Amino acid sequence: MSRKEEPRNGRAGTDNNGTDNAGKPPAGRAEARVRRQRRRRQAVTAVSAVLILAAGTAVVAGSAVIDSGNAGKTVDSAAADVPAGPLTAVCPEPLRLLSGAVAGTDPQFSPVSESAKTSLSAAVLSGAGNPVPASSLLKIDGSVLKTIADEAVDVQPLAGVRSAGVLVDENVTEATVLSAEPSGTLQATANAVVGFSAEDGDLAGLAAANCQAPGNDMWLLGARTTVGATAVLRLTNPSESAATVDLELYGSKGRLEGTGTRGILVPPGETKSIVLAGVAANEPGLAVRVRSSGAPITAMVQQSILRGLTPGGVEFIQPSAAASPQQIISGVRIQSAGAAKELAGERGYESAAPAVQVAVPGSTNGVVSVRILGKDGDVSVPGGGVFTVPAGSVGQLPLDSLPEGTYSVEVTADVSVVAGTVSSRGSKADAPVDLAVAPSGERLGNEHLAVLPGDAASVLSFAAPAGEAEVRLTGVARDGKLADEQIVTVPAGSTINVAATSVGSDLAAVLISTTGEPVYGAQVLTAAKGDGVSVLPLPKGNIGGTTVPVSLGY
Repeated sequence: MSRKEEPRNGRAGTDNNGTDNAGKPPAGRAEARVRRQRRRRQAVTAVSAVLILAAGTAVVAGSAVIDSGNAGKTVDSAAADVPAGPLTAVCPEPLRLLSGAVAGTDPQFSPVSESAKTSLSAAVLSGAGNPVPASSLLKIDGSVLKTIADEAVDVQPLAGVRSAGVLVDENVTEATVLSAEPSGTLQATANAVVGFSAEDGDLAGLAAANCQAPGNDMWLLGARTTVGATAVLRLTNPSESAATVDLELYGSKGRLEGTGTRGILVPPGETKSIVLAGVAANEPGLAVRVRSSGAPITAMVQQSILRGLTPGGVEFIQPSAAASPQQIISGVRIQSAGAAKELAGERGYESAAPAVQVAVPGSTNGVVSVRILGKDGDVSVPGGGVFTVPAGSVGQLPLDSLPEGTYSVEVTADVSVVAGTVSSRGSKADAPVDLAVAPSGERLGNEHLAVLPGDAASVLSFAAPAGEAEVRLTGVARDGKLADEQIVTVPAGSTINVAATSVGSDLAAVLISTTGEPVYGAQVLTAAKGDGVSVLPLPKGNIGGTTVPVSLGY
């Protein structure tokens, strides 16, 4: 059910038709919208303005600055600040079953079960001493679906105090966009999470995903297109320009060349769906590189598995870190070794075993080494954890001998690789089993915002592969207030797991910052009922403005 929006900054929340809770249009809404649109254009035009100003300065200075006749002389570079732009993040549409054609693009989707629920939770933080930035949940076409925080006018927050605009368990039926204006000179610290849960039907299980900033190059690893497995690639273009997308596919036997993988047109404000079995059938672990020209896009895989009549799990597969010789995967949830082996021993359940998957996109075979980090340090890996992955293919290493727990995995190789893990939760072949896909992540820094879905328990998992690190955790309550900061130490070469409930009560999100040696993290969700499980990479930290060097010469 929809949750009524609470007043923020002394204002009532705004409903879908743009009126306040008293039924009157908010004063100055049109003017505020114009101001927001003007600020969005500032980020795009700032560099041009700087260059024009620089050129004008050179002309006005004339011979007073530049010696005439001294060709080739260069004036020292000056730095010009370009302010941060608005935050835009695309939130995936709900999971649905395929119906009709099951290959190619533009598939049809059938309704989900009666118990299925898709909800969105979001948090937008202010900078210290600043009001909460104007922020909204939009439809893909740009129309406002829900206002999180209105633009503050004549609001004077206490110096050094931060607050948040919060949206909790908002029902959604389509893809949406989280939009937030900058907070001062920094891009807003904001995030939203879409959570799907179903207790019955073919899509029984738990799946969740962070809303994603658009990009032009990303990797997705862990999709399955074997019998009973359905993987749908969703490409969304939230911009006002068209995007042309090319796909590179890598499977267990090498690179795959399929029709319909080049020149995919994604019009402005639309989502293109591609059934991956139509371009790469019978793959137990598929790697997809998505590259766009023109507008930036978002990419995500909707994965579901059905073994006969028994649900085998659902997941949103999110982008991994870019290909490199080192990859760190956090939040690897393993059930007991006995349960994992027993389940994988059943006919048709071989793919339920936990494993590390590694893609080698280059033209040289990769020698891969896997290191497992547990709560007490390194955990032994069968066979030493070293194996070779042929060039242009995806290989995997089983993890079914690990004791029950939540781990981190370090993958190193002599070539650039992409890595992730797959695992399952559930121990009986005649009962629903859920699926978790954990992508590799980037090193954490400051201002990462983990949003907590209301229907699942969240555990934050952190790893420090090389040396000791500190993680600072601040709870963000549903009323928008921030709790006192807590500091957690991550010992060198180990993984620690922090339940969100230990950070505070009635939380909407947790703000995460780190110091010390490199630390990585993920958010592990488990369902309150059943065996539902899902893994979220921690979102990127906030982004400040950039400095552009301006050189003058003739």
